[in-house]
Amino acid sequence: MRAIHLKTEYLANPVTLDILNPRFFWKCDGGVKQTAYQIQAICNDSVIWDSGKVSSASMTHIRYDGQTLHSRDVVYWSVKLWDENDGEGEWVTSSFEMGLLEEEDWRAKWISGNYSPENNTRYPVDCFKLEFLAESEIKKARLYITANGLYEAKINGLKVGDFCLAPGCTDYRYRLQYQAYDVTSMLNNDNTLEIQLADGWYRGSIGCFGLTNVFGRQTKLLCQLEVHYADGTTETMISDEHFRWSNDGPLRFADLKDGEVYDASKVPSYSGNAIVVPEDRVPTASMNVDVREKEVFTATLMTTPNGKKVLDFGQNIAGFISFTVRGEKGQIIKLRCGEILDDNGEFTQENIQVKKPANEFGQETEFLLITGNSSEIKDELVPTPKQEIEFICSGNTDNYKMAFSVFGFQYAEIETEVQFDASQFSAIAVYSDLEQTGDFECSNDNVNKFFENTRWSMKGNFLDIPTDCPTRERLGWTGDAQVFFNTGAFFMNVAPFFRKWMLDIADGQFEDGRSSAVVPYTGADMMYKATGGSVGWGDAVVLIPYRYWKRYGDLSIIRDCYTVMRKYAMYMIENTGPVDVLEANENPYSRYTYEKGMHLGEWLEAENYGDGPISSSTRRTEECTAYLHYTMTHMAEIACTLGKSEDEKRFTEYAEGAKKAYDWLFLQSGTIDTDRQAKLVRPLALGLLSGEKKQNVSHRLVKAVENRGYHIGTGFLSTPFILPVLTEAGRADIAYKMLENEDAPSWLAEVKAGATTVWENWNGEASRNHYSPGSVCEWLFDTVGGIRMSGENSFIIQPIPGGTLTYANAQYDSIYGAVASKWEATNTGYRFHIEVPSNTNAKIIMPNNETYDVTCGTFIYEL
Repeated sequence: MRAIHLKTEYLANPVTLDILNPRFFWKCDGGVKQTAYQIQAICNDSVIWDSGKVSSASMTHIRYDGQTLHSRDVVYWSVKLWDENDGEGEWVTSSFEMGLLEEEDWRAKWISGNYSPENNTRYPVDCFKLEFLAESEIKKARLYITANGLYEAKINGLKVGDFCLAPGCTDYRYRLQYQAYDVTSMLNNDNTLEIQLADGWYRGSIGCFGLTNVFGRQTKLLCQLEVHYADGTTETMISDEHFRWSNDGPLRFADLKDGEVYDASKVPSYSGNAIVVPEDRVPTASMNVDVREKEVFTATLMTTPNGKKVLDFGQNIAGFISFTVRGEKGQIIKLRCGEILDDNGEFTQENIQVKKPANEFGQETEFLLITGNSSEIKDELVPTPKQEIEFICSGNTDNYKMAFSVFGFQYAEIETEVQFDASQFSAIAVYSDLEQTGDFECSNDNVNKFFENTRWSMKGNFLDIPTDCPTRERLGWTGDAQVFFNTGAFFMNVAPFFRKWMLDIADGQFEDGRSSAVVPYTGADMMYKATGGSVGWGDAVVLIPYRYWKRYGDLSIIRDCYTVMRKYAMYMIENTGPVDVLEANENPYSRYTYEKGMHLGEWLEAENYGDGPISSSTRRTEECTAYLHYTMTHMAEIACTLGKSEDEKRFTEYAEGAKKAYDWLFLQSGTIDTDRQAKLVRPLALGLLSGEKKQNVSHRLVKAVENRGYHIGTGFLSTPFILPVLTEAGRADIAYKMLENEDAPSWLAEVKAGATTVWENWNGEASRNHYSPGSVCEWLFDTVGGIRMSGENSFIIQPIPGGTLTYANAQYDSIYGAVASKWEATNTGYRFHIEVPSNTNAKIIMPNNETYDVTCGTFIYEL
């Protein structure tokens, strides 16, 4: 037996850790059961930890327990395993590297371009340069770098690393992450370090209203290049006033959402020097996966009915455009990017744009924008986001690729007199390079396409943070992320990604316990602060760490997040009780009724299903009281696990009290009589029902689905739950009919309409790249395929065939290894093919309830 897929803190060979006692992970190959392991860690040719032979089947979260680690330490760790026969395996090696752990490790100074930013002015990209010699043999070289803005570094003309849009997205008021790059092989004797600095999230256009200068007006750069020579000496090049600077390079404008203006005839003169500027924050290691360029799509050219030329890349993505052209000097190529063509076949950006003032604006104008009263704004209004590229030819062969903008698009309208062929233009998907772990295929091609569309929406919205859409808003909405977490965790290894985002949530939590509904911060306080306590959104601070813990068996996530979770839970408790005092007197459970605050409710239910416009006075008693029970139930379990008995007692009281309040408010008749699916799904899914009332509401949900012709009618909060609760009610047949329905509103109606990603709402009038409604794909994995985690090294596999499907194949490379569940219809029933990875066990439950307890291997069953 040997260890495979070695990782440190969920990452493969990370080079920037700041955890002093990092944890080790592996999977097993060969043998049935791991009975023991041994780990050795070596730094500077010395053994700094030897665990000895440890009798254990554990292969995750094994914490380093050796000598104290220091900044820049490179550690090689090896593990060998013993199998069920005490057979000793071979050593397998991985590595990790510590970052800069102490403030004094940063010798570099913060620098900026030598100009004073003015109001209502956007600036070209800053260009910095440092030339230096390396005359001795180089043993190791590292570049540590970050920015208030976006940076791209080159050494001797080659880009440093693969990270795009570095240093990533954080709340610059509290946290700034840096990256470290191994640049040993890039250095020669004579070297040039060039760095571009753009606005990015720091002062560029962000959020749904395109606010600028949210974090500051002056972009800044910090970098430190450390060269370790073979003779034992070290030389450090730091950012300071000796860096050459100019902003006369080719990038005349670069904005994350609005786009780029690129003049290929220009090269930076570096005619001035950088200035040293103050900055209080000390950068921290990102410890997340890199944002990278991924799939590439070549364009085809179409001409619209109005004679416009449009490039079609065939797939809706978030990413870059690149092209190679040769035009006359000064000729211009203009591109406008968008997701759709309108009903007349014309290019449009209407579904992704709103209007904002052309110049900077204050809170009064912000209020008018938020409340939909932009017609009252007297200033000139312009669309946001623009998603435009203006390229000016040099007269030679020009190569261009976006660097500091990222668009959501499938189409690009092109205007130019330059002769071109569509094959010269490519679209490059850009997203966090998370390891893909799950796959699903079945006999229904439209279901397969919907599955792929969901994966593409995840890719398009997982760019250092989980965003709602890559176009209009590009915001880290907490509610979207929490409903999608389990689905996302099947698709990809999201552990490092959400660990980072939970730090962002902690950074942005308000004193009263709420978090902004959008994380990280993007301005527009009056909107996102007001909605931060909204149930289903605010609860993300509890539900995501809880689900992370259950998915990855990682107790540290709930321990590390407990202060944040408890603070939100206490906010809920402190705001219980009805708004109306008279109602409080009539309600025996008023203490546990929850409705105060601004709540978004069942956001974006299908047309004719919802409540209509939301206002600050809208009461969401049903949703709120249900989530009070749900969140407190989770908090009670977490508190119990962490040994916090007083908290457990308090949270249990409110969980049980909210359940009684919900029952008194909504179930006195013994059921809920409505065709509104969300009102039936929620109490079933959130554990508010039992006995006869649970049976009654389940039956009523089936009737509601049948009454609506098996169409989906839920919004953001209940969509992930509707197929599971139908299945739990013994009506998987109804769940399959709803999944396979091809008439709108439904998931497959989008596929039939040509969608390549998931739509924000059921009619497709808003964003066309919104992962949240794709959260139902969890059901494909854990019910159709039947794959569920059940503890350390353990699975429950309970596939449920149905619908028109003649076969289904679910695969999931879990933290404990790759598990697969496939079934196919036969002339007499079904044939099941189950694969269980080494060093794990599974309880396999067949549709006839026959149960098999197995260890690793391949298992075939026929019914």
